Amino acid sequence: MSEGVSVRPARPEDLGAMAAILVEGFRHHFEAAFKERVDRAERALARVLALETPRGLPGLYVAELHGQVVGTMALRRREDADIPTLPSTGIFVGELGLFGGLRAMFYLSLLDQPCGRSDVYVADVAVAGPVRRQGVAQAMLAHAEKIAHLWKKHRLVLDVEARNEAARQLYRRLGYTEERERRSLLTRWLLGIETWVRMYKRLT
Repeated sequence: MSEGVSVRPARPEDLGAMAAILVEGFRHHFEAAFKERVDRAERALARVLALETPRGLPGLYVAELHGQVVGTMALRRREDADIPTLPSTGIFVGELGLFGGLRAMFYLSLLDQPCGRSDVYVADVAVAGPVRRQGVAQAMLAHAEKIAHLWKKHRLVLDVEARNEAARQLYRRLGYTEERERRSLLTRWLLGIETWVRMYKRLT
């Protein structure tokens, strides 16, 4: 059930909660990237997200339940500008030192994937632990469809770890189709993730 869940564009005051939810939801990614300094991941991530504040945090959305931020999601088009690399790298280096910062930046960059001109790429769908399986992810994905229509795009696409069967079942239940598998020795070695599944939902 998603009763009571609302989805809206992110605001600057949401960034701390968003970073906490993302680090919790993708803990194994951040542990691989930050190693023994994973305790600094939330602060570093919030600072990186804040780089987009002057542009209005484009493509970032949060889910609220009872007035609390309980979920986060990013939507991206092929034509959208990326977060500036140099300032992001500077933040990671400041938090982790030169080697640790460059390592974290490189590891996390491996998660970025391209999408087509008619697609909206759905990323960083994460829900706070206490409210999982209460319809928060479904509400965010339904909102993604509305945004895709506003942007005049024809598909939603995403990548999910092949071993994350719970997420794959959720996406299939919401009308997504598995398009292809992608294997990466690099992400297997660095992140412990060998196989990814690209899924899409065609919009009418």
